[in-house]
Amino acid sequence: MYSNFQNDKTMKKFLIVLISIFTAIGLFSFVFVVFNKAFFNSSFIIDTDLASKFGSFFGGYVGTIFSMLSVLIITYTIVSQNIQNRKNDARNHFFKMLDFHNQTVNEINISHIDIEKNYRSEGRRAFVIFKIQIKRLLELIEKLNEDEKWKLNKLQRLDIAYIVFYYGLDTTWTPFIEDKLKIYPNNKAIITKILEKIKENSKLKLGRTNQTSLSAYFRNMYNAIKLVDDNKFLNTNEKKDLIKIYRAQLSNPELYVLFFNLMSRFGKKWKEKKYVINYSFIKNIPKGYCDGYEPNDYFEMTYEDDEQ
Repeated sequence: MYSNFQNDKTMKKFLIVLISIFTAIGLFSFVFVVFNKAFFNSSFIIDTDLASKFGSFFGGYVGTIFSMLSVLIITYTIVSQNIQNRKNDARNHFFKMLDFHNQTVNEINISHIDIEKNYRSEGRRAFVIFKIQIKRLLELIEKLNEDEKWKLNKLQRLDIAYIVFYYGLDTTWTPFIEDKLKIYPNNKAIITKILEKIKENSKLKLGRTNQTSLSAYFRNMYNAIKLVDDNKFLNTNEKKDLIKIYRAQLSNPELYVLFFNLMSRFGKKWKEKKYVINYSFIKNIPKGYCDGYEPNDYFEMTYEDDEQ
């Protein structure tokens, strides 16, 4: 029943229509009774028996109508209050997940991928390091793709780079990565060559895993949006307003990592649900920021910088 009354305006219109209908019925009944010859008498002599019958008839007929109207108003109030409570529950749960997002970000603490830079990055600054690692992996795989004649397209190179970035790559981990890349016919050769290049460039930890830092981060993000999107009590504008709050928390480097996550195989559910398009979730990402990949080539969106 509640799904029919998601919009407050719809509920108010429905109540107004009901009141109007019952008021019209009441007025019609009143006029009908007053001017009915059975009850209407122009004489100044009061017929007590007739007056008693009139009172009983009027009270039973019109009174019943207004009693029904009262029940409907009470029902409306209960339904409206219940919907508002459900909305508040959804908002409270959402904001708890938003708090968890910020807590997760603040707890990230990683070293630089350049071993000569002996410092650690915390919180949102860590995403700058993630961005550097993804960029270097993209460059490495693009060069290998050209040299080795792998004939991988742009999105395939992105997918491989992100898998290596997320899960990491070293000699003890190759069977796992080979399984993840089994959709590519020459997956073993690809892994072998990438691993060779990573070892050659020993000053950079390009094969470092980042799943420990990012797994909870992305799961919470997806589930927070899903919580809002699936809620049948929030209307479209209320959903957009909540997710806009989430979007405002994301720094540019976070948006960069998010974009590559979305464009890899990890973004399948996001695309199926159309979260990025429906909620303009990456519109704040600067144009030309994603190292040769433009988000608006893959998602129907307008950059915030291009809005008038």
